[in-house]
Amino acid sequence: MGKSKSKSAQNTTNVSGQNAIQGDNLGVAISGINNSTVNATMTDHGAIKAATELAENSVESAFDFGESALGFGEAALDSNTDIAKTAMNKLSESNGENLQMLAALSGNQAEQNTKNLSTVMELAKLKADGGQTEVAGDMKTVAIVASIAGLGMMALFFMMRE
Repeated sequence: MGKSKSKSAQNTTNVSGQNAIQGDNLGVAISGINNSTVNATMTDHGAIKAATELAENSVESAFDFGESALGFGEAALDSNTDIAKTAMNKLSESNGENLQMLAALSGNQAEQNTKNLSTVMELAKLKADGGQTEVAGDMKTVAIVASIAGLGMMALFFMMRE
């Protein structure tokens, strides 16, 4: 009788090509590959470098803008200070002129009052000496005119003060 040999082998490989990824997964998911070599190269195509450069440029631009704004602010303050000084000088000059005018008006009013009193005194002497009735009428007229002139000057004086 002869010898017989038999050999049997059964190899089963289960391959599933399903992937279940949830959430923020920015990597690579490979499934269903048996006995293979997979080379995966990940790249951001320079996005990180570009983002870094953009951030650096933005910060530099922000600082430049800040310095420029600061310079503008300082110039505006200097300009406002000059305007305020000029306005105060003009106001001071104007007040000085007004005070001089009021002093002149007061002097004129005092002089006019002295003349009016002198005239009244002369009229009073005429009356005391037995002056005529016409002189008395004239004295009233002079007194009224002097009073009106005095009131007018005082009104002008008060109007100038305001």
